[in-house]
Amino acid sequence: MNGIRIQQKKERDQARMIRFVLGYLLMVGVLLAIFVLTRSAVFTFKHVVLFALACIPLALVYVYAVERMGARFGGLLSGWSSRRVSVRETFSADLEKARYQKREGRFEEALAIIDGVIAKAPFLPDAFYLKARILWEGFERVSEAKRCLKEVLKKVPQHETLHVWASSYYDRLVEHEKETVLQRPKKNLGAKDPDP
Repeated sequence: MNGIRIQQKKERDQARMIRFVLGYLLMVGVLLAIFVLTRSAVFTFKHVVLFALACIPLALVYVYAVERMGARFGGLLSGWSSRRVSVRETFSADLEKARYQKREGRFEEALAIIDGVIAKAPFLPDAFYLKARILWEGFERVSEAKRCLKEVLKKVPQHETLHVWASSYYDRLVEHEKETVLQRPKKNLGAKDPDP
């Protein structure tokens, strides 16, 4: 994935350089044409050299303007928006796939998807909350689920809904642990175990 981005950047840089050179040559060509057609009556060769040097920043402005206008015009035609996409939106499809797998009872697949999301975006609290739910509902791994919920509680402010959900879910897991401990048979330390 990173190699593709590097290749795309190289291609964009090459296209930008080509546009710069073509813009510069066009401007210098127009100046030389005016110089030749007017037979140096309008300005001298010294003026042509100075104008050619002045064309360098003009060519840079030309490249910038072409890129900006092209991006905006292309965006209008394709319906693309220039707004930044949030991290949550970037991984929303993967999160939804994991939720779907969880609802269908395919907890192994859901856990694999959510682990992939966490590997790419370890700062995304939604992924940790979903992982906690998968770990508990699919595998009854309470301690790991609680660890994920603690991550959510650290990352999300208390007034946000996800913090409230994680806190409530954490409390449910703690209650379940207490009930499990109370339901275990108590061993009588004074009695001997019968031989098999």
